[in-house]
Amino acid sequence: FTFDHEQPPGNMAFISAVPYSKGTQFGPADVQEMVFLLRDRPGTLCRPSRVTAMFASRSCRSAVMIGDALPLSKMTKIVRQMGQIDAPWNCPHGRPTMRHLFNLGTSPVSSMNKDSNCGQTNNVMPPS
Repeated sequence: FTFDHEQPPGNMAFISAVPYSKGTQFGPADVQEMVFLLRDRPGTLCRPSRVTAMFASRSCRSAVMIGDALPLSKMTKIVRQMGQIDAPWNCPHGRPTMRHLFNLGTSPVSSMNKDSNCGQTNNVMPPS
């Protein structure tokens, strides 16, 4: 964008080049969405839907994949960070971020913790 502050409001910004970011070229509809967002929510972060999708795609491609070998410190860091987000079980595209290794309800520890009166699992671990 190029800005001419001598022009009246609404005519100050000009597109001086095709919006482009690492293989993603944006078109007139993307620019119109951005203008609408800027007008609708002045002073806030404006991110058109195609930009959000581009960032989501990039984050997935650079993410840890199933089968990647990680040191314990990296695994611990990832699990702690996942505990701080609203929906840690899926990436922005809906791909799962966790793999269930076994059913905790069928584990030997779980059967040792069954309350005989109602069949519910207690929250107390047996002494080791």
